[in-house]
Amino acid sequence: MADIKVKILIMCGGKGTRMWPISNLSHPKQFESLLGKTSMFRQTIDRVLKGFNPADIYIATSAKFGPFLKEQAAEIPETNFILEPAMRDNLGAVALSTAVIAKRHPEAVMIILWGADHLVQKEAEFLTAIKQAALLAGANKVIVHVDTPPTYPSIHNGWIKIGQEIKVNGLPAGKAGHKIYEFIQQVEKPDEATAKKFFSAKDYLIHVGYMATQPALLLQYYRQYAPGAYAVLEKIVPAIDTPEFPAVLEAEYPKFEKVSVDYGLFEKLPPKSQWELPVDMGWVDVGTWELLYHGLPKDKDGNVVFGKVKLMETKNSLIICKDEGVIGVVGLSDMIVVDTEEGLLVCPLSQAPKVKQLYEALYEKK
Repeated sequence: MADIKVKILIMCGGKGTRMWPISNLSHPKQFESLLGKTSMFRQTIDRVLKGFNPADIYIATSAKFGPFLKEQAAEIPETNFILEPAMRDNLGAVALSTAVIAKRHPEAVMIILWGADHLVQKEAEFLTAIKQAALLAGANKVIVHVDTPPTYPSIHNGWIKIGQEIKVNGLPAGKAGHKIYEFIQQVEKPDEATAKKFFSAKDYLIHVGYMATQPALLLQYYRQYAPGAYAVLEKIVPAIDTPEFPAVLEAEYPKFEKVSVDYGLFEKLPPKSQWELPVDMGWVDVGTWELLYHGLPKDKDGNVVFGKVKLMETKNSLIICKDEGVIGVVGLSDMIVVDTEEGLLVCPLSQAPKVKQLYEALYEKK
């Protein structure tokens, strides 16, 4: 983008335990070839490279996953890998990454792309929207979110209530772009009744987690609305890009509160600090098996099928075979069946959120 300098920050530190048995702590779903020949992380990199240079892409993840970055994103400079020494959710991860980019590129606009485990089926729409968001964020003291209209009443995502369309500055003459709306409220993971209410209301978006902001502005919001996290960050910032950085990071990073940035920061921001840019980009969250099922095309019986599978009298189910054999399914409805070398999952779609608890029972509480 010739008008402003832009840096892309890809967040991909999740453990992926909700997607067992394909995903686990040793091999999180974002680095696995879940739906194709390449991983969703690599698909994210390829998508971004269609609009931006490798040197302008930063990747934030756990230090445990560093080898995956070197293997699957070899064209990205290793100095752009921001490796967290402890898994403290993402309030701290976003703070650290923002501080690194702010220190190295104080004049740039930062585009944050949440989760390297998303499918984006309309890549041209995606690139147009995030570039527009960057232009607007560069010209206005505001965070510009790129979110998407809901396709069903999800209880697994955050929801954004929008207000009136607003006229804004920042786009070149002759480029109308997508419409921009007032940000009213963010609600994280509502219960089923509330999600259905939001879905019917028609003035809510699904919070995708894509946004553009000036790094200094986001750090200002941390100082105002997440002072505990900012206090930890203040001890780390002076060491960035110095020989002392690894030791300082190792000592201070675990002190971040273990909480998501949505709860720890974004829900606390005043409405006028954020704008909303709605766009239908064919976005699918692969955060849970239920989300994957709802986001993908179905056959005539409402099934989503991958691999060697034979179905009889089965409806509205997600069936995935990643093992060498064949899955035969008879008479199921509203079910998840996933077979891999790691294990076999059989679960009602409605019980998909409990897969994380199952993983913890299998591997983390022995």
